[in-house]
Parts: sequence; structure tokens; C-alpha cells
Amino acid sequence: MGVTRREFLKIGSGSLAAVAGVGLLGNGLLETGNKAFADAGPQKVEYKQGVCGICEMACAMRGKLENGRLVKLEGKPADQHSRGSLCAKGNSGINMLYDPDRLKAPMLKTVKGRVPGQDPGWKKISWDEAINRAAAEIKKAIDKYGPQSVIWIGHHRGVDFLKAIGSPNDISHQSTCNNVRQLATQLTLGSGNYVPDFEHSKYILCFGWDQIGKAKNSFARGPIAGRFENGAKLVVFDPRLSTTAAKSTEWIPIRPGTDLAVILAMLNVIISEERYDAEYVAQNVYGFEELANEVKQYTPEWASKLSDVPADSIRRIAREFSGGCPAVIPIHKREAIQSHPGGFELVRACFAMMAITGNIERHGGAMLPRVAATGSARAPKNPPEMKVTERVDGGHLFPLSITGPLRGPGLYQSVPDMILADQPYPVKVAIVYGQSLQSMPNPQKWVKAFEKLDYMININIYPDEMATIADLVLPEPTYLERADVAVRITNARFPQIALAEPMIKPLYDTKDADEIKHLIAKKLGIEQYLPPAGKKALDAKLKRYRLTFDQAIKKGGLISQRKDFVPLNLNELKTESGKIQIYSPKLAEMGYHPLPWFDESWVLHPKAKDEFYLVTTRPPTHRHAKTHNLKWLHEINPQGVIYMNTRRAKSLGIKDGDTIELSTPYGKGQGEVKLTEGLRPDTISFPHGFGQKSQLMKLAYNDGMNDGDIMPAYAKEISLKMKDPTGACLDCHVLVKVRKV
Repeated sequence: MGVTRREFLKIGSGSLAAVAGVGLLGNGLLETGNKAFADAGPQKVEYKQGVCGICEMACAMRGKLENGRLVKLEGKPADQHSRGSLCAKGNSGINMLYDPDRLKAPMLKTVKGRVPGQDPGWKKISWDEAINRAAAEIKKAIDKYGPQSVIWIGHHRGVDFLKAIGSPNDISHQSTCNNVRQLATQLTLGSGNYVPDFEHSKYILCFGWDQIGKAKNSFARGPIAGRFENGAKLVVFDPRLSTTAAKSTEWIPIRPGTDLAVILAMLNVIISEERYDAEYVAQNVYGFEELANEVKQYTPEWASKLSDVPADSIRRIAREFSGGCPAVIPIHKREAIQSHPGGFELVRACFAMMAITGNIERHGGAMLPRVAATGSARAPKNPPEMKVTERVDGGHLFPLSITGPLRGPGLYQSVPDMILADQPYPVKVAIVYGQSLQSMPNPQKWVKAFEKLDYMININIYPDEMATIADLVLPEPTYLERADVAVRITNARFPQIALAEPMIKPLYDTKDADEIKHLIAKKLGIEQYLPPAGKKALDAKLKRYRLTFDQAIKKGGLISQRKDFVPLNLNELKTESGKIQIYSPKLAEMGYHPLPWFDESWVLHPKAKDEFYLVTTRPPTHRHAKTHNLKWLHEINPQGVIYMNTRRAKSLGIKDGDTIELSTPYGKGQGEVKLTEGLRPDTISFPHGFGQKSQLMKLAYNDGMNDGDIMPAYAKEISLKMKDPTGACLDCHVLVKVRKV
């Protein structure tokens, strides 16, 4: 029997009878070694400092414990990310901590084959045996095929371990996530991030941006404050009536994949009508004349034919944006920038428009992040020089992304093809950390690649599909059971660091990934090449502040250097020219277009009655596939549905609630359809993260269709042919066929 949030709070108030009444005594939740909770008695209340680990915003929080049990999480008002409150996902972290489906000990697969969701016939083993097996398989691969035959997939957590063994294969999901935005921002501003100052803005222009709908805590409230408290005009270009569009002043249902054409036409209007800030441009912008010549060809009439946006609307919005008021174009992950060709150019064009109107390093515009400096612990010895630097993700072919064998993201989507073809060499062992099959475009191809491996190790919290296909599963504690130091980067308006202490001792026989790496490295005889982990590493990060980790926790877990906004010198940026760089000499040298540009072949055109564009969304109650087994979130959003335009559905004989099949050249799947008028008739909208096939995750199991099942996993040759310097995933660059089942 499940536990609702209300019931959980009753439990937190010390009602042991309530625990027994909802049937928890028999499922192992009380077998935690936490005596204070197990013993009925006087209520003991304490608070711990924490950092949310659900998404990369890492909101600072504190946890309330009653009789040793965590009962509440709340944001810290002094934290510039949480601002005193957590989103639904952050609040539900308690569910992850106490989820009875969590992995509780190292598990060895006894069933042959890699069938996702199949009962792996797990055998519980000790950590000693698990580490011995992992080290033996890695050593066997290195001895026969070289260290490059070992790859690490997931969140850059294996860089130090790979460096120690001599493998260049740090495989990151960033080409499906925020690689495009980071690279374009770095190229233009000399920084991988920027801060949209919504609260002081008077004009907010969005291209597919929907952080209100995705409930990214630190970003979601800003546009609301700007729109309703500061009187900003909020204009949204999006094929669907997103949550942000629903709160906007104006929603424009643009054709998918044509946002770049529209903003290039806006640049044409602003420059041809001399609406740019000439003094600001002369002082701070490099490449204006080249941009002016480039955009002459991109007229509003041309863009209108491609995008279905009236030419008069393009002119009007360009004039409004360049009217002198503080204005900003927010750009985050995926949205219009990551899923379609030309996304890299779209980000650069957005920055160009903010730059020539004087809206970079301006209140109400785009500000560079103010990031707190930290230190790092060094390894006792430097590892030997890496002999093989070509990468399995093809990153070495995209020099803009890669600055070294273990620096920068490659092409996540190309990895299966590379493994299957033994390019540039055979891969024999994969260590997969924090990645689900739901996060991978065309997971069917990934599973085939994993089948070819000699051995697969999965470091995980949950027994998800990825865990069921691994040979060895090593359980990690949740973020609420770990210590951490989190530097504010993504939305840093002033330097700030948030710290987390373990809310409780680990409930189960789990080990942190850093400890796992050290244990394996010790067996391999290379531990001296790894930097220290644990308290030594945490203390090293704070050394410049003359604080130990424990001292900083006692001071409240936040280190802040609040300062009033003073514009930075835009002639001292970390770009080749030192200025905001619209024209890129680096791209020109690499053989890429140095200015934002457009190729009409990038735009798809559905022709058949059953063909549609595809756009994906991120539901506000879930973080990709990470949170689907959390009780409270499952109650709110138990299943993924496919969104379709009501009138278009009627023409195909499809009714609300019907089961439909989506198919592409890459795969097919079925799901329940939800009809809406808030979507272009030629477009299908699909929430990401659903489609869990592991029956060991009782709430998430069979919760809808996996959008990745119909997405392409383009080979590196496609990116090279398109002259895309980022290797973006382009997972929505596909037409979808729809039929009623």
C-alpha cells in the first residue's frame, strides 16, 4: 500500500502507529539502523543543511528531522536559486530517500543477455566481491585492448578515473542537453553561461523557452516577476501553447525548426532601419559590419514563408525589442536550440540581437554570471601521458567542442554506431553512471551496442532498465545521504556557494561514486593518480575562504559575496577580440561559418496526411526519467500522454484518450493521446522521461511511451555534412507518422 504526502507528514510527527497502519513495517523501510526513529519516545527535532540534487540548479535548502527521520525540505531565503522555496521535484526528494524500490546492495546479474526490464536474476554480493569483479574486468580489457577500451558514460563523474587508467572516453549526454548553448555562449561572450535578468526587464522574447512550464525553480519565477510586477512584455514563439506561452502577452505558433529564420530577419530589420545602439556596438561588439552584410538576404518576407509568422509581426517585434528598453532573450537547454539543425546559429543570433541593442551586461538584459572561486584537491602523482586520444563519441572530430582528450563533450548520439563498428577501436567495458535508457535517443541501438560489450557496470540508485541490462550494479546513496559543495553558476547574480551535509546516515549498503572509483583504482594499483575524496576534497574547495567544510556548515551552509550590479568591462572578455564576438575568427579557421547563417534544407516539410513535426517537452513534475518513481510526483503525473491538435486528430478519426502509434524510420511506440487546441495542427508534442520498462520500479513501470524510441541517433557523419561544429543531437529533426491503434 502506498503513502500519500499527508500520511508521510503524519509519520514524520512521530506516529509509529500510522507507519504500521499503512503497511510499511514489512517492506524494509524501518530496517535502517536509525534507532531514533525505530524507538517510540519524546520527539527530537533537528535541522540539517542541504543542497537539492534533483536538477543542476542545486537549490540550497535545509531539512527538518523528527526523531531522526527526514520529514521536510525547505528552501533558504538567502539562496539566489531557491529564494526560500523548492519546486515540487525538490520537495519530493524525501520520496527518493525512503523509496522501498531503491537499490540496497551490490547486485550481480545471473541471466544472460541485455533485455531491458527483464528480470536480471540478481544475486546479492559483498562490496569486496563487487570491487574485485569490476577491477578484474577492467584490467582484462586494458591488458588485451588498451585503456581506451574502457569508457565511462555519465555526468563527467569519471574523468579522474579515466585519466588514471589512460582512457580518453568520457562520454557525456551534453549533445542532447546544453552543449549548443554553452559552446555558442563561450564563443560569443567568453563564458559558458549567462544570466537573464527577467525581474528588471521590459521585454522578454522567447524561442521555445518554457522554464515556467518545466518548473526550473531558479528560472521559473523570473519571467512572472518581470511580466506581472515590472510590466514587461512577454513574447513567445513556440509551436505549442506552453505554460510560458499561456502567461505571455503574445504567443506565436511558429513552424518547428524555423526560429533562426525569424531572428535573422529581425536582425535585418534592426540593422537596415538603424535601430541598433551605435555607440554600444562601436565600443563593445566585434563583427558588426560583417553581420550587417550577412543578414541583408534574410528579409521578413523570406522568413515568413518558412516560419508561418507574418512579416509584419517580425518587423513589429524587432522594433519593439530594439526600442531602448531593457530586453532579454532567455536561452537554456534543448528547446528550439538543441533539437533542430541551426540551433548553434540560433543561439549566436540571439546574442547578436541582444548585443547590437545594448542588452548584454545590462540590468533587465543578459548578465554574465558572477561565479565564486573554489579550490580543488590534487592527486598525489600525475598519471602517465595518455597514448590514445581519439574518442568513441567522435569528439576529436569537432575541435570547437574538444580542447583535450578529456575536455569537452562529444556526440552522445553517435556512440552506439561507433561501438558497433569498432570505431576508432573496440570497446569492451562500459561504466554507466546516472544515465537511463530514457535519456538516450534510439535506445534500441544503444542496447545493441551494450550487447557487444564484454562487461557493463552500472552505478545507480534505482533498479531501472539500465540496471537490469548491466552485469554488475553498484548502488549509490541519494543526494540526501551525501555531502556536497555546490557553486552557483547557471543563474549566479553574485558569487555564492551552497553546502550540503548528509541529512541522515546512508540507509543501505551503498557507496558514493568517488569511493567506488578509489576502491577500483586501489585494486588496479593506480589510486595514487586519483585526487582525494571525502572531507579532504570538500575542505580543499573552501580553502581560500579559510573555512573547513564542517565550519561552513555550522555557519549555515551558504557562503555569499553579495554585491550591487556593476557592469563588467566588455572589452576584457575571454574571446579572441576581448569583445562580444558576433563574427568568430576561430570558426572561420576551422572551416565553419563565422556568422549566424541559415540553410533552407534544414527545414522539414510534412506532406502526407498522417505526417507530423515532433516537439518534446519536460513536464514540471519530473526531472527527465529520474523522478518517476517518487510517490508524490507520481500522484500528480502518473503517465505520459501524446498531445495532438483536436481538429487534425478528428480528420484522422482519433478521439481524446485513444491509443495511437507513432512511427519514424528509427522506431515506433504507442501511447494515449490528449487532444488540445493549443498546438499547431501539423505538430505532435511529447513529454520526455516516460516509458520505464523495469518492473522493479513499481510506480514508474509502464508509465507511457519512451520518446526516445522514435528519435534518431544520428551518426557523426550527419553532423559533419551539416557543418555543425557542436555535434548536436537533433533528436526532433524527424517527421512522425501517426495512426490510431
